[in-house]
Amino acid sequence: MMETLEHRIRRYLLARLRRRAVLDLYEKAAVAGLLEGRFMGEDDVSGTAWNVSAAASQFLAGARLRDREIVRRLMGFGEPRREMESTFDWSDPAIAKPPAGRKTSTLTIGENNGSNVDFSYVSFLLRESLPAPNPMHVAVALLVARAVGTSLPDLGVLTEVLRMTTPFVLLKAPVQRFEASLGMMLEDGLLTPSRAVLEDVMRDGPLSGRYPDNRRPRPQRTVKTLAGSAVAKADNKTVRRQLCQAMLSEPAPIVVADETPLALTPVVTETVDLVVECGGLDQDILADVLHLCIGTPLEESLTLMNAMRFDPSSLSLDDLVLAVRPRRSAEEVLNVLEMLADRFAADDGTEKTAGGQGGGRRGSGGNRSGAAPSQKRGEKPCPQDVGIEIIEPVLTGDRKLARTSEPQKQTSAALVETLSGYGAARNWALDLKADLALWSEGSLSWDEMSTKLLLSGPPGTGKTTYAKALCNTLEVPLLATSVAHWLEPGYLGDVLKRMSAAFELASSRAPAILFIDELDNIGSRNAGGGRPYDDYWTSLINRLLQLLDGATKTEGVVVVAATNLPEKIDPALLRSGRLETHVRIPLPDLGTLVGILGHHLGTDLADVMSSAPGASSRHRLKSPKAKDHVPRQLRRTSEKRKVDKAKGAKP
Repeated sequence: MMETLEHRIRRYLLARLRRRAVLDLYEKAAVAGLLEGRFMGEDDVSGTAWNVSAAASQFLAGARLRDREIVRRLMGFGEPRREMESTFDWSDPAIAKPPAGRKTSTLTIGENNGSNVDFSYVSFLLRESLPAPNPMHVAVALLVARAVGTSLPDLGVLTEVLRMTTPFVLLKAPVQRFEASLGMMLEDGLLTPSRAVLEDVMRDGPLSGRYPDNRRPRPQRTVKTLAGSAVAKADNKTVRRQLCQAMLSEPAPIVVADETPLALTPVVTETVDLVVECGGLDQDILADVLHLCIGTPLEESLTLMNAMRFDPSSLSLDDLVLAVRPRRSAEEVLNVLEMLADRFAADDGTEKTAGGQGGGRRGSGGNRSGAAPSQKRGEKPCPQDVGIEIIEPVLTGDRKLARTSEPQKQTSAALVETLSGYGAARNWALDLKADLALWSEGSLSWDEMSTKLLLSGPPGTGKTTYAKALCNTLEVPLLATSVAHWLEPGYLGDVLKRMSAAFELASSRAPAILFIDELDNIGSRNAGGGRPYDDYWTSLINRLLQLLDGATKTEGVVVVAATNLPEKIDPALLRSGRLETHVRIPLPDLGTLVGILGHHLGTDLADVMSSAPGASSRHRLKSPKAKDHVPRQLRRTSEKRKVDKAKGAKP
């Protein structure tokens, strides 16, 4: 019977998983002193010749039971797991058995060093304890094989595209965590001949969700990736621009990994060179996973699932990792999977349909959407989850009467018009107030307005006070956050999600003000390079540039940022279209201090000033509105102190 394309790709990918597991086992054996690796080429793993160490040749005598115990102790294994050899046996039709006399890896060479204990003998002892394959890796390999087999007529179509300089491929499997799992396997070299460095087309975090590990020098191929969940949330203009930039830069394959249930925008589906897609998890794939990972016969797994009326379509790849464990029976695994499907279906507020199908599905791409971890699909982000405080504007006087007919107590509110010491920032706010009214009427477009401001100045100059006053002046809500709140999770993917969720929440309440404090904490890309985790900070800045850039994404959102150290801000954040208006707030002078006192003390200002030391009854202020008399009163107090000092009295 002729081998189908799906089985051919399946056999290749499963063989890669086993080969990588064996090479990892040899690396551990070298650390334990059983093997010695001799570097042969550019790759410090596949280009290594493995030999039995001199020490191992001395203490391994050729007695299998005794030698097996020695190897087990040196490697830190538990009980020998010889059953794993049968679960991933070369006799399995999914994996081709190599011809007689042919080595299983042409890059792995064994010599006996003049001893009766040769490499093949030590390799056999090691492989007895070869761990079972990761169920997530196996499931992704099976999904990819099915996608290729069901989408392409023959292997020639696939090889023709992969031979291109910059192949553009869409790989779709509607299974939760498929995007991140595919990214991790590309990075680890489990799907391709070499490991890959992932560059996200949308300038988001890596598709795998992991921070790159550069501790070991390995030949790596750059692969540009794009998550389908990110495409679904972006507008067509942004997707088109980012894809164009990726294609015009350094040539590299572009892989779109999509786990969303719906079709992506035609900007992607009609421009890719190749589309390979399949359905989600089903009983056949799950039976294969159980067979390859725990050794359960296919017929037994299918019989159990049919008896339970179990539908795996609502499972995620994370569920497989949690449930498919060594030494569990197929029945135990299926019971755990059914519990997980029921539990998360209930958390999503959905009910199982007749036949046991769980309709619930969590967010996509390991929650790469930018929403908070607790956010459900379709819901707006929760302010508490993204570190945002929402402050509603305080309306007073005629403005309050215009909003409500109910009589309310007169309230004193800070307005930009009544604050002192803000200079150009005050003028910017008043101009924005006028433009906002025109925008509400449809007479002015958002991109014609100046809606982004950076305030800088020493601590205590009132940058936060200005943001609250701007909220009252514009009569729109203020969403206050800070870079410190964004950085709380620490993990790059979670930080990027908090940043995106802050802008998303502000857009959902537009028109609104998004106030970002401590902007200097985000750092700069011009620090000279060579620092640890430079890529981490570069990703944060690139994401913020993307969120700030463009009138469409931030329409209705006024962005005000504050910093004490403007020199630490990346210059790209200050360019046109971003935080282009920069106002420095100096320390207050005497006139500004008087205005500040007048704002905070209100009607009590006259009494406070008249009670100053040396003030006489004839100099007391008659009215708090007599602001012209305040500097003179302060001057009289200062002169009285000079006189007292000259007389030797205490001031």
